[in-house]
Amino acid sequence: MSRVVTVRDAATTALLRDGASNGLEVLLLRRHASHVFGANAYVFPGGALDPADDEAELRARCRGGAEIIEETVGDNGFALAMAAIRECFEEAGLLVACTAHAEVMPARREALRHALNTQTTSWAAIVTELDLRFDLDALAFFAHWTTPAGPPKRYSTRFFAAAAPPGEARCDGLETTHVWWAQPARAVAAHDRGEIELMTPTRATLESLAGYADAAAALAALMDATTVRVP
Repeated sequence: MSRVVTVRDAATTALLRDGASNGLEVLLLRRHASHVFGANAYVFPGGALDPADDEAELRARCRGGAEIIEETVGDNGFALAMAAIRECFEEAGLLVACTAHAEVMPARREALRHALNTQTTSWAAIVTELDLRFDLDALAFFAHWTTPAGPPKRYSTRFFAAAAPPGEARCDGLETTHVWWAQPARAVAAHDRGEIELMTPTRATLESLAGYADAAAALAALMDATTVRVP
């Protein structure tokens, strides 16, 4: 008798920047080899929705974009956008689509990230300590992919894009083990040669991004409401 696998809501973010001499680059993280789902695959920062991603305190700190996100994403739109932001901090150490108004030392910020990853603190507590303000206008929702039946885990994942914030992306050693700012076409070619593993939605996104010369052009296109969203 086959086991019914629950489809979980999730969010992921393609972080875009212009390389020193390579044009458009996108952040890819290699998933840990121990993962049941997508082991060793290069992915965008992302993960499953947490019920706490829809807390009223987080909404109160949003300066703009919440209504548009909820209209374009649909059910759980705000919470999914918040999950995308939270996962960027968890998996890459980057604060995306938000500004910290409290000054903390880099060591303290990294300690907070570790505590979040080990579930010894909450995202809401970190948001309060860093005094974050969210700008969801900086997020572009551009795709929705659902894992087909078969794998031991299934996700209904909303894909966002954002300009990469200042700072160094760092893998956490728990969920992710390698950081690669990749030219989209180069990453696709490496996958086709069998050098790296890409899941279908990641590869499709990279193929689409390969058509843009720089981060601004790519993000502007993804912000366009006419951008095709894959079911």
